[in-house]
Amino acid sequence: MGNTEESRQEQAAEEEKKKWTVPRGPAATKAKNEYTRKHYDRAEMILPKGAKAKIEAAAKKQGMSRNEYILAAVKEAYQRDTGEGLLDGN
Repeated sequence: MGNTEESRQEQAAEEEKKKWTVPRGPAATKAKNEYTRKHYDRAEMILPKGAKAKIEAAAKKQGMSRNEYILAAVKEAYQRDTGEGLLDGN
């Protein structure tokens, strides 16, 4: 039994080593916000009541975030409507 417990402890220690340390604090937040502003556009959506929950449920079913799900739908519609890809390389 001792080997099993020892093995579990060793495995837990190995898993702990694999974890990334995520920078925290005001400087890290500022850096993340600057990166986001530089590399992404933001677009707000106003949806009818209940639509957000339905989109989130459908996205979850597909293993996607709400944002990924909406972006995939927009890319598909854009491709269909224009014959072009929305984003280069995607």
